[in-house]
Amino acid sequence: MPALPGLHDTFSEEGVWWIPGREAHTVTGTVTYSPEDGATLRLLGFIQDTDVSIMGFAGGGVARSTIWGRDKKGVPITILDAYNSSRQLNVPGIPNETWVSSLMLVGCHLRSDDDEETFNESYFRIEAAEKWLNIKNFKRNTSSDNSLTVTATPLQSQHFAHHSEFEVRLVGRLYGPVPTATHLSVDVFTLIAIIPKSPRSLNWHIKQARRIQELASLCTGHYLPLLSLELRGPLDTQGDGKKRPREIHLYAQLINNDPGGRPPKYESVVSGPELVAASPEAIQLWCDQYEILDPAIALFFTVSSERRMFTNIRFLLAVQALEVFHRRTSGETLIPEADLPNLKASLIEAIPQGTGKAVREKLEGIYEFINEPSLNQRLKSIIADLNAEIGRRPPAFSKDYLRSFVDTRNYYTHFSESLKDKALNGSGMYWGTRRIILLLTILFLRRIGMPATSVLPLLERHREFSQLWESSKPPR
Repeated sequence: MPALPGLHDTFSEEGVWWIPGREAHTVTGTVTYSPEDGATLRLLGFIQDTDVSIMGFAGGGVARSTIWGRDKKGVPITILDAYNSSRQLNVPGIPNETWVSSLMLVGCHLRSDDDEETFNESYFRIEAAEKWLNIKNFKRNTSSDNSLTVTATPLQSQHFAHHSEFEVRLVGRLYGPVPTATHLSVDVFTLIAIIPKSPRSLNWHIKQARRIQELASLCTGHYLPLLSLELRGPLDTQGDGKKRPREIHLYAQLINNDPGGRPPKYESVVSGPELVAASPEAIQLWCDQYEILDPAIALFFTVSSERRMFTNIRFLLAVQALEVFHRRTSGETLIPEADLPNLKASLIEAIPQGTGKAVREKLEGIYEFINEPSLNQRLKSIIADLNAEIGRRPPAFSKDYLRSFVDTRNYYTHFSESLKDKALNGSGMYWGTRRIILLLTILFLRRIGMPATSVLPLLERHREFSQLWESSKPPR
């Protein structure tokens, strides 16, 4: 059988729909899923009581509801956190309304994404997973008579990594063959499985999948979109009388639906097997520190995954990501925190009498953050830390080059004429952004147990990153 639609496919299902607890009041309609818009449910009739629907329409309310349904094959569908986007009360005629949601489940009825801990396992697929995991699902053999034999061998379930709350396994799936008039289609996918020690909520599984997806993207050097996510729920009695877990597929509106693509030929900075071999606790450390690193991670993937952005905006966000990373991980201050109150009091007291209110408020606002290192000081600290670890200064990041980062950031935040000639041009900002992505990649990997001395030799096979590390000039 062919693979079911994934997160980047568009499809529609007709069925009957109702609000949980109101099974006697059903309406017919069609749900359409697309990665850009999520789930859109168009109903012939009102799914709520008529007076409630009319009052909500008149009041312009945006109350959200969970909606349950069954398609023509009897498969249960849940649309979570849906809101009514339009209603039409035709007199005479059939009333109709449209509900939209960013999250839909096919295969079960669920009341909440966070409260019901019913899912025993989840399986997700990311783009280029086989490349990152060094897995080859197909073998090709050409014989002397020019015939081609292709053998598809899905990966047998195998352990990948441990976390204190769950195990990560790799699982192969084969779909097809699907014959057409001119060819035969066979799909072999490698899925990453998350198996918690006890059933967990939908939201918990989504969070873990997202974190591992982002870790794989970090190691690859390119953003890897999530292609599918399926779950295993409570046991159901099947037609043969045996009990098996439900197979549930998730469909969600995608934020990074068009990540900009990757070069046709590239090597990962660190492959999956290399990561867990060098740091068996990598998954544990990544998840444990995720809340601390999250602001920097979010900025990092905004910059690395969205290529259709003005060059100066990408550069400013990259600099901010580096600054946030240092602030969240170093804890560095300019003076001991215990000395700060006296310093601030002295500075405020030194403001001349008669200073205007606006100027006084600005100075007091500056003093609130006076113990924060400047961007220039943070950059120097990061490079000095790497220098101490690897025994030499990172070649591309000279003092003058780091100063150009500061001048460019300050120029675009203040548009000071004195900095105009010191700011990087378009090409300089582009490659500066790529170097910050490289630098952050190394810094993130260090946080999960891979020292820079282990990462740097691996850069040699990543053509772009290896050149960006060795020189501040544009790569060949």
